[in-house]
Amino acid sequence: MFRYYILTLVLVALTVQSIQITCNDPEIRRCGNASILIDVGGNAVGAKAHLSCFSGYTLWGNDSIVCLDSGKWSQLNSYCIPDDIGDPNIQSFDGSLYFFNNITLRNYNQAKEYCTTICSTLIEINNQEEDQFLRETIKNLEFETAEVWIGIESVNGENFSWQSGNTTLTNMYDNWKEGDPPKGTCAFQSRLKTTWTATYSSCVAPLVFVCEFGNN
Repeated sequence: MFRYYILTLVLVALTVQSIQITCNDPEIRRCGNASILIDVGGNAVGAKAHLSCFSGYTLWGNDSIVCLDSGKWSQLNSYCIPDDIGDPNIQSFDGSLYFFNNITLRNYNQAKEYCTTICSTLIEINNQEEDQFLRETIKNLEFETAEVWIGIESVNGENFSWQSGNTTLTNMYDNWKEGDPPKGTCAFQSRLKTTWTATYSSCVAPLVFVCEFGNN
């Protein structure tokens, strides 16, 4: 019986050794020219995949991901930022990266489209801390306009949602002026105010905007 147990343990050990954990090829985040390029050096645990960008873009974030013991790759927290915007103002907060674009002012739809093309969204404000981060940042930076576009919009002028599909109800947070229900199709935050402003006519105005990476 004792020999039987030893033989069983040996067989189990050999079986475990023969099972090699590997990672599937990592998923590629596709955003046209802003897509991340991934050079996979192997699929075994500990193998690295190196990240890069197309010409004309610079990589922000980690430059590689690793195959983990779980058989999954480590988090890909990197993005390709266009070189034609000069020295980008990118800041981090609570796990997300924020790109404050003061180089080219755009109307609401143009700003939304621009963020989408670089694998991001117009900023989604989910809580008071993030709202305060935005207000303090736009106060400290010398922007060309006092207002910045935020990514909340409405198709009927009353019910607002973010690009992710979240709403102020599902997020349980909003910052509209108290006692003044929002009316409009888009919204902005101003360094001159502490609340969001919804608007109809101003959606075509060229403003500074903030793209958020890690929320899409």
